[in-house]
This record gives sequence, structure tokens and C-alpha cells, in this order.
Amino acid sequence: MASRPIYAELSDELIRDIRSGTYPVGSLLPTELEIAAERRLSRATVRAALNRLVALGLVTRQKGVGTRVNAAEPRPYDASTTSLEELAHFGRATLREVISTAEIVADDSLARRLGCRPGSRWIDVSVIRRDPAGAAPPICWTDNYIDAAYAGVVDDVAGHPGLIADLIARHYGVEVDEVRQIIRPVRLSETAARATSAEAGEPALEIVRRYLSVGRPVYISVSQHPGDRFEYSMSLKRTGRA
Repeated sequence: MASRPIYAELSDELIRDIRSGTYPVGSLLPTELEIAAERRLSRATVRAALNRLVALGLVTRQKGVGTRVNAAEPRPYDASTTSLEELAHFGRATLREVISTAEIVADDSLARRLGCRPGSRWIDVSVIRRDPAGAAPPICWTDNYIDAAYAGVVDDVAGHPGLIADLIARHYGVEVDEVRQIIRPVRLSETAARATSAEAGEPALEIVRRYLSVGRPVYISVSQHPGDRFEYSMSLKRTGRA
């Protein structure tokens, strides 16, 4: 994968410092000038890094006061169809069973499906999700394509109920800023059908989620749900704005 922008590396370093307590909640970060001078960076690069922290809900910036730490963890935020908080809840409420792990290189067909570059390298961790409350058939089959640069998290996937993005942040300090999700109708693949005790070719819903850090995917999940095991609901409220 291409190298990450300097401002992204700097913002991830500041996030680690906030989490560790180097800059506790309520404290002020060094000024733009101080950070730029210490790291020999341009003020524009430092400003972009600090703006990313604002977007994550970690700090606020006020002219004449400085950059104040508001939280030790990035806030949950809404995507177009769901939120990271809801995705994490799904992970905690179901059991993840790892079926296989393989290192792959994306060919043209897979690259189109994932929305990534042909030739990019991934670790495919294939899992099924089960309801821990009973012996019902598995809920879905999921291929988790983890950027090969973060292969060190693979061994922890089976024992981690939450988001793989959290593992990547914990191990590598790389924060996910955005999740782009596509839900589309498909025919259930033979692999997913065998794993979920369903019929190959029956109607299913495929959910592709691309977990992005400063616009680049750190991992991509592709889940297939047999048609009778998926329900999506949402509530729309008036905002009060004209």
C-alpha cells in the first residue's frame, strides 16, 4: 500500500499521546508553531493533523486559547447507513468463528468488488457469525480483507469480539476515520451457503464495508447473509432545519 500522508502519521502520534495520558483530558496541546518546530514540519501539515483530531472529537480549537483535549477516545459517528457504535455492538452480540486465513493478491475481479487497487496484498480472514443464545444456523459468512501491512492483528481476530479496526488502532496506531458501506442483493455463493447451512444461489444480501484511514482502506469486510437472516431498519427524524 502507498505510504500514509505525514499529517496522518502526526495525528495518529498525537492520538496515542492523548490515550496514554501524555496530554490528559482538559489539557492543552503544544501550539502549531511548537509542534512544527519540534518535528521540522510545515504549519500546514500540523494544522491538517490537528483538524483531523477535531473531526474525531478529541480536541477543540479556540483562537487565543489553543487546542484543548476533550476526550481520550475518538467519538462514535454516523455513517450514511449505520454507525461504528452499532457495528461494534453487532460484533459484541454475536460470536465470531474463524474458518480460514490466507494471504492473497487482489486480481481485477476482486479489486472491483472491494473497490481497491489490483495487485494490492491482503490477509483474508474468513469467519462465520453465530447467535450465542442458541443453536440456530450461522447468521452470515464474512471475508475480512486486512491490509497486509497490518498482518500482526490476524492472530487476535478470533478472540476479539469488537471491530477489527480497533485491533489495528491498538497495534499500529492507525485510526479509522470513515466506514463506507454498500448493501446489495446477490445470489448466495457456494462457500457462504456451505458455511451457513443454506442453499447456494438463493437470494442473499451482501454487505461491503470499507474501513478508511485518511481515505485509504485499512481493511474491507464482505459479508453474505442468507435472505431470511438479515433485517435492516432505520428511523428518520426531522432536524428542525429549513
